Amino acid sequence: MKRLKKRWRQFEVRIQRNKRVQAALKGCYARYLEFVYRTTKWEKIGFESYEADIARGTPRVLCCWHSRLAMTPYLRDWDDHRLTVMASEHADAQIAVASVEARGIDVILIATSGDKSGPLKAAIRALSKGSSLGITVDGPFGPREEAKSGALVIAGMAGVQAAPCSFAVKRCIRLKTWDRFVVPLPFSKGVLAVGDGFTPPKTMTHDEMREARKRLTGLIADLTRTCDDRVAE
Repeated sequence: MKRLKKRWRQFEVRIQRNKRVQAALKGCYARYLEFVYRTTKWEKIGFESYEADIARGTPRVLCCWHSRLAMTPYLRDWDDHRLTVMASEHADAQIAVASVEARGIDVILIATSGDKSGPLKAAIRALSKGSSLGITVDGPFGPREEAKSGALVIAGMAGVQAAPCSFAVKRCIRLKTWDRFVVPLPFSKGVLAVGDGFTPPKTMTHDEMREARKRLTGLIADLTRTCDDRVAE
């Protein structure tokens, strides 16, 4: 069994390094999500406050779980308001980036290791220019559904809200990955949601950051639960 797993992992690595295979997977993924979006009956909740912020030229740091990443590019049309997302340079993450780029959304790539000051500065710069910022706050490797500090640091330095966003669909598949990734199925009923968040202080003590992370975790969990409940009705 161990030998089989090792060989499978070696196969995965070869696939990840094959540019033609990656390009094909990206295209298929983006087209599939577009098909899901167009064949699903969507309800939108919680957008009034966010749209009011957009009208005032005030962006947000939109925070979601890694498992609920798939449909977040479809929260709204981004023609009148820019969205920039932070994404890992990992090959698996780049497949998901395809659907983001297809929606005209900007991407800031983050190395899985090493110095992250460059992406941090780029994120704050995007917010200062009026673009909202999207972050999967428990990614890229977990712990699952626990907000990390990155989004809070960025929101605090930019002086904007760290706010929850999520989605749910009645018909979906949950992958057996670390995050239990939600793959939406077409011809379903779905909910796209944003919520109000809070603007963190520019600087926080260790205890203040722990409480802020706990607060953000609760906001995303509550909004996701609301989405699940709505599609179950």
